[in-house]
Amino acid sequence: MELILSMAIRNLGRNRRRTLLTALTVAIGVALLTIAMSFVGGVFWSALEKVSAMAGEVRVVTPKYAQRDQLMPLSENMPETAAFEAAIRATEGVTAVYPHIAMGVTGAVGDDEIGERFALLHGAPMEFYTEHLDLDAYLQEGAMPDWTGEDWASVGARPKFVVNALVGRQFAEEIGAKAGTEVILTGQRQDGSPSGMRIMVAAVVDLGNSAQNRQVWVSLDAARWMTEIPAGATELMVFGDDWESAPDLAATIRGNAALSALSVKAWSERPPYDGFVGFARMLHAIAGGVIVFITALGVLNTMFMSVLERTAEIGVMRAMGLRAWQSVVLFVVEAMAIATVGGAVGVLVGAPVSLYLGYHGIDFGAAVDKLPPTIPINTIVRPVLDWNVAIMGVVLGYAMALVGGALPAWRASQIQPVEAMRARR
Repeated sequence: MELILSMAIRNLGRNRRRTLLTALTVAIGVALLTIAMSFVGGVFWSALEKVSAMAGEVRVVTPKYAQRDQLMPLSENMPETAAFEAAIRATEGVTAVYPHIAMGVTGAVGDDEIGERFALLHGAPMEFYTEHLDLDAYLQEGAMPDWTGEDWASVGARPKFVVNALVGRQFAEEIGAKAGTEVILTGQRQDGSPSGMRIMVAAVVDLGNSAQNRQVWVSLDAARWMTEIPAGATELMVFGDDWESAPDLAATIRGNAALSALSVKAWSERPPYDGFVGFARMLHAIAGGVIVFITALGVLNTMFMSVLERTAEIGVMRAMGLRAWQSVVLFVVEAMAIATVGGAVGVLVGAPVSLYLGYHGIDFGAAVDKLPPTIPINTIVRPVLDWNVAIMGVVLGYAMALVGGALPAWRASQIQPVEAMRARR
């Protein structure tokens, strides 16, 4: 076996130009793989993390609300949430629970006609907005509102009570609002009748995607007042230690007898998000498969040339007792040695490019606004490079060499000594 290995290493130097060309082919393939997988990861894994924050890693609603999920029916709310919140907080693995109310509203400034500009209104505790949505990190103008001074006990006697709110950039631009602008929102109560509320734009938020830039965020008490759900919510947003393990957390919560009457689902178990993870993995596989195939063709060509040039030599070695499987090993080892060098160079080239793009980002501009609102992809996409991507790049580099070297190696093993020596190659 040592002889086979030494011959394989020696053969790499016999045609240095071809060996260098093959190693360069692998290096380019691995570099492209590293960049492509970093890009796909940056787009989809960051989007999935945002989706899980927006939708709640685990969401608890009434069964009837779950049946009409897309309509966000206010009538199917939980009138009292305190007992449910306490039961959920007592569940192992739960780190936070937030009552949440969501509904569609229209907005207008001054004498503008009401009913032409639509947004999604959220009502939740400030901690949900800052610790999970990170709204305070995306302020375009203005400052985070202070909701501690809202006096909802006397709001009935104050018809011009104004609520401080956060407004998404796209919605603000559509209605002509900025920080300090007063806006009239029109929504509905839980019984379906119209309801209105005055808000003061405390800050304009730019989250970099159309899904969240067409939204308004107010305090939970303000949303409860507007919908006339004094102590309840339409849903409870539950968070654990890791958004990827949300299905396990949901299963644990479902085992709580106090919550048996409610619908409990992880974000990845709910449409349209249930197909996102599989779609992201499929794109990873496609990107990797295409690049591996193209690069393997280059390795295949080089290794076939090596077999053709050394046909007579292989025939002599076969006549001297070299077995078929040993000739296979000879060429596979050559290919893997080339892949080792090419893979290392490819990662060293691809990793800095991924890090550079991750730091500066890739601006897709208005093209992202055409995506469905359920896919919160930022206009500026930042590839994410981690050790898994680098390791996968090297592993797939070996796969390129193995795929490209397997057929020539098999061809070499089929060479008959007499025919090879007659060919004089």
